[in-house]
Amino acid sequence: MLTTLAKGVLGRLLSYAGLALGFWVLYQGISRSSLPLAILGGGLIIGAMYLMVAVRKSGPGHPEGGPTSVEEETPGDTILGSGQGGELPP
Repeated sequence: MLTTLAKGVLGRLLSYAGLALGFWVLYQGISRSSLPLAILGGGLIIGAMYLMVAVRKSGPGHPEGGPTSVEEETPGDTILGSGQGGELPP
């Protein structure tokens, strides 16, 4: 369990560092008008976001964080406030 926790923390720290580095490289590419540097920064951001998701999915528990099957009590249009599914309130 301790190794799983350490892998999760290390993976998250690496992904946060990669995200920060990606935004910094992207900023440098834009401020210096360097297209390859800006593309590299964008790629680093996407890679770090992928790493975040991969670490989250490999961790213990459900990644959704909630119950798996919840039924709605009164199905209908919640914007209009009716429970009838589309009728306008009087």
